Amino acid sequence: SLSVFPKQVQEILGINYWGTKNVIGSFFPHFKPHSRIVNITSNLGHIMSVKSMEDELKEALRLRFNSCSNEFELDGLLLKFQRDAIQGTWRKEGWPSCGYTVSKMAINAYTRILQTQFDEDDREDVVVNAVYPCTKHSKIDQSDMKILDDEEGAKFVFYMAAVKPNSHGVFPRGAVIWNNSRVVDNREGYTYNNKHQQQLPLEIEQV
Repeated sequence: SLSVFPKQVQEILGINYWGTKNVIGSFFPHFKPHSRIVNITSNLGHIMSVKSMEDELKEALRLRFNSCSNEFELDGLLLKFQRDAIQGTWRKEGWPSCGYTVSKMAINAYTRILQTQFDEDDREDVVVNAVYPCTKHSKIDQSDMKILDDEEGAKFVFYMAAVKPNSHGVFPRGAVIWNNSRVVDNREGYTYNNKHQQQLPLEIEQV
């Protein structure tokens, strides 16, 4: 409803997006070369999860996030979503009626931007990825999904956090990766080299 949705958006973004940024921002000066950062995303951060929007609006939403080239632009986009929710105009402005979906789209975009920041930094081989561990979520309908147990999901997150140093050109960087090791691409025209495909030999999708 118009009264409930703004509060939901504020709470969800406060934890999933702004909270994640606050934690990483606090540690940013202390990340050493070869550090690994693993953000948690969701299948609901995939553009195809938005069922209540026409394809043209979905594509426009995807491009909105993909066009953000830095944190300032991404923060501005999320603040606009929050304002639109408060004003009751989020549907008219092309937003889905699911704050959780927007928060995870934001995490995917933030992961890409953060990787670019580290690539331009003098700290060597810092790798940032967003992963969807496919584990049970108490507040999401997962009846049509294959859910993995918590231990299996934790193993996948650990694997992503323990990538060996100097994996540049072999391991995904700034990517969205699901538990089946499928690399889900949110940038048009983004490809991986053959070595990478041997490591994670599954298709690339756009989100």
